[in-house]
Amino acid sequence: MDLGAFDTTLSRKPFGDSPYVRDQMHLAFKRRLEGLGASVPAARHLLTALQRARPRTEYRALGDPLLRQAVQQLLALETVGPRRNSLSPQLCAQVIEAVSQHVETGADHGPLQGDPAGARWLGDPSDTPWIYSPGQDGGPLGETFDRFVEQQFAAGLERPDESDLARLRQGYRLLGELLPLTSRGALSHTHLIGITSGTDAWEGKASSSQFTVVGIVFLNRKLLQNPWWVAEHLLHEALHQKLYDFRHAHSVLVRDLDDSAHAPAEVRRVVSLWNVPGLDGSNRWNAHRTMAAFHVYVHLALLCSLAEQNAHRLRDVHGPLDAPSPMTPSRKAFERARYLAESLRAECWDELGLAGRRLVDWLGAVLDAMDQTPPPPGSFLHLVLDRYLKEARRLRKAPASDDLATTLAALGRSEAETFRAVLSAVGAEAGPAPRPAQEHGTGSHAAFAQQRHHIADTLLRLAPNGYSLDPLCRTPGPSADEMVRAMVEASSRELAASSARPGGRRRAPGR
Repeated sequence: MDLGAFDTTLSRKPFGDSPYVRDQMHLAFKRRLEGLGASVPAARHLLTALQRARPRTEYRALGDPLLRQAVQQLLALETVGPRRNSLSPQLCAQVIEAVSQHVETGADHGPLQGDPAGARWLGDPSDTPWIYSPGQDGGPLGETFDRFVEQQFAAGLERPDESDLARLRQGYRLLGELLPLTSRGALSHTHLIGITSGTDAWEGKASSSQFTVVGIVFLNRKLLQNPWWVAEHLLHEALHQKLYDFRHAHSVLVRDLDDSAHAPAEVRRVVSLWNVPGLDGSNRWNAHRTMAAFHVYVHLALLCSLAEQNAHRLRDVHGPLDAPSPMTPSRKAFERARYLAESLRAECWDELGLAGRRLVDWLGAVLDAMDQTPPPPGSFLHLVLDRYLKEARRLRKAPASDDLATTLAALGRSEAETFRAVLSAVGAEAGPAPRPAQEHGTGSHAAFAQQRHHIADTLLRLAPNGYSLDPLCRTPGPSADEMVRAMVEASSRELAASSARPGGRRRAPGR
């Protein structure tokens, strides 16, 4: 199969055609400015300026994250009443007026850019983001944006250096070699790249985007090492921005029909089984986040497949694919996309608008065409064991303590008991098991991880199709897959509680 042909498929209208998506988003924001015009003179001023502006000036202005935040907050004030916002109504109006004046100059660069001669771009300035540097603007807009980021994320951004820029550009070039049409389209929806420290409030966040802060993506400076990782995460976050732009002009969710981004949030209902839940159940996703993840994983399945096919050819230029901070394996991306597609239909279908349902249908058709060996419908064993091993890897790096060693010893005994029960349910016998974790001693972390790898490897090897043990279960009897899931969920809760106790260490949720 020529997977490269799907680069064209994922760039077609309406869902993949970036110029179409962008034009529709621009029309939506112009309607919002028109609606605000009666009470906010700056909105009328900006709308008039945009009507006279060149396409590139309009593109950069309406992609500006601070402007779009100001418009959305004023819209929410008029439609749902006062809220606790990071920007006051007066400041929102000032932002809009400042952007109006910027547009009237006919500038090709964005309002936050300051001196365009000092801007550092990811690639072609016409349709790729620039790398944001705090203080670069030197004026009120830049100062407002820096304060907003600090309030929104409890930490500011880093000033990028030449090494950061070189690594970002190498990841961008790699994307262009693997997935030129799709990556170029997705990146055109991103206007700024923010570099985070990877410490304090940014700790544990490899990359991130938010629907409420559109136009900018955040990447962890500590992880800008492997070009393959950089390529994946650039595309990942740019795809979020593309979906955000699509959602601003289309009925992705039923609640989007009120043209307000501040309507009450949906109830979280889809469990991303491969992610560690933490104490707050952060792996339970609402319809929007589930849709965003599905949209990304279909594209990542293609990117990572092409990377694996071309890794040998590109190794001399970009290094090995399995370097530290590697790409997501393509099989995992396919499996997660399948699970999310099933979950959207089973759990979120009534919350999806017409455009949202058609988007799921389209992405599902692309996924069917790309994936020739899908997991059986409803399977989940592989996903929960993915989390099971992810927790084990994290624990290897956790600081030793008597409290954690005691927790691991108790979990080790409990998990070994469940493992034996699962083997009995499927009529198998346990082979030699590794030494269980002890309550004290520096080897408890490694021993616990070793036991988990033994359990996971054994169960996946026993599964006839690699995805479920239930075909082996004696009837009548319990579901072996459900027994494993219950074990993993219980262990996750206990580990989260242990990390929250004094001396424990919290980690940010995954994807």
